[in-house]
Amino acid sequence: MPVPADTYANDDAEPATDVIVVGAGPVGLTLAHELGSRGVGVALVDPHDRPDESSPRCKQLNPRSMEHFRRLGLADAIRDASLLPFGWSDSAVFCTTLTGPLVQRFGGVFATSDVPWSVLPEPAQWTAQFSVERALRAELATRPTVTPHWGSTLVDVDQDAGSVTATLLDDRGGITRLRARYLAAADGGRSTTRQKLGIELSGSSHGVENLQVIFDAPGLAARHRHGRALQYWILNDEISGLMGQLDTSGKWWAILIDAPNWSSHVSTRRAVQALIGADEPLRIVAQTPWTARMLLADRYREGRCFLLGDAAHLNPPWGGFGANTGIGDAVDLGWKIAAMVDGWGGEALLASYETERRPFAVSAIAAAKHNMAVLTPELSTPEITGHGEEGEQARRHAAEVIARSKSAETYTLGFTLGTGCPDSPLVLPDTRHAPLSVGSVYQPSACPGMRLPHLWLGPGVSLYDRLGPGFTLIECGVASASDGLKAQASRRGVPLTVLPINRPDAAALFDAWYVLVRPDQLVAWRGDELPEDVGSLLDHVRGVI
Repeated sequence: MPVPADTYANDDAEPATDVIVVGAGPVGLTLAHELGSRGVGVALVDPHDRPDESSPRCKQLNPRSMEHFRRLGLADAIRDASLLPFGWSDSAVFCTTLTGPLVQRFGGVFATSDVPWSVLPEPAQWTAQFSVERALRAELATRPTVTPHWGSTLVDVDQDAGSVTATLLDDRGGITRLRARYLAAADGGRSTTRQKLGIELSGSSHGVENLQVIFDAPGLAARHRHGRALQYWILNDEISGLMGQLDTSGKWWAILIDAPNWSSHVSTRRAVQALIGADEPLRIVAQTPWTARMLLADRYREGRCFLLGDAAHLNPPWGGFGANTGIGDAVDLGWKIAAMVDGWGGEALLASYETERRPFAVSAIAAAKHNMAVLTPELSTPEITGHGEEGEQARRHAAEVIARSKSAETYTLGFTLGTGCPDSPLVLPDTRHAPLSVGSVYQPSACPGMRLPHLWLGPGVSLYDRLGPGFTLIECGVASASDGLKAQASRRGVPLTVLPINRPDAAALFDAWYVLVRPDQLVAWRGDELPEDVGSLLDHVRGVI
């Protein structure tokens, strides 16, 4: 049974809980909510008592992340906390300067449109990371088994066959030792936990230095010609980069690509004014140099300790895969740890975390690296800012290059919804039709290991809303044959929901009459009839292999 986070162990009166989660960024907070929603005791450790608002860091939650937050009852809170309202814009603009000629415009980017989609229940949300953290921290009040330890930093970790002990230093210099069954580290790219576990990062760094800038420019949005957009890509020979609004009251972000490491806000202000194309009055709030990293942890697990998010993988921001990949890590690891705590998970369940999530990170790094090959310096030419026919021709040519080279970065559904884990040892593969999603094109597939294709069951009622917290057997036919499966699930303590929907279109979409869905909405098995040995089926998908 789960151990509440505020109880004490008998030995040395150490605080005892089920899981210590290190790091309260979007990834660690998601894991805390995933575990807390399942009644698992969590000690959430972070040195900061509030989000860092000096930088937006990640700027979007993709549809896959948002449907996880819908399942956890958090989607509305995240949208409400965003400084840009849901549906505020779904465009990306390419222009010579913010006040200069238009080169290309994409609509419907990143699946941020608020128009209902048939293939997904929750569109993406454009939002700063600190807004996401603010919402997730506030909603911890709804998780009684989660105990935050704000102002505490992990300084050491030790483990034995049955538990993990974390040594914490609080902001007053005091030392605390927390003991738990498991530890999950989401403490960032410089992860202390990863270093203490002796796990290395492998990969490379991009040779280009960039500068992220936050600045105030009230009224700027009304003084340029391109209307609302999530991103403005600035293409000219003097300086190039991206910019966009953080909120509706005049706070902006900018990324200067291949920028010198300016130490002066005066120099940075001039550079931002060059992006704008006018001597716009503005105030630099913060600036942060950064370099794109393409790094991956050599392994995701050491005994009872696990890495996730930036502690496990670092990738360039182009395409918005970083934090969203980490949120997927948290969901995958969360239900599996909960199954072990509740006693129905098999030994192969936790081993499958790395097997399923590390290849996804490899793919995300590769996709971001591909997007990074063509940025604003590669799209700019001396002629693009010109007047007359020469300038028009240069901009038409650039528009064609942008359409070819940047579509995969701004239309990402094929990757975000269509990348699964069909090779996972926890799913039972079959030889049925398996549509393949490529790049921007999402092809719904109920192939085992893939995300369950979405259906609306009624106005505002998603198929996902009807799935249970554990496994769900979807029955598309009239007659139910699930009694044996329910009995075997009950014997094993496996949480199982049977969902009859009697939809011929669903059977066609799934290419099966029965679909067994995991807690993370991935398909574990499908078929036209249940196997004779349904107990073996359950053992396989719960990690008793």
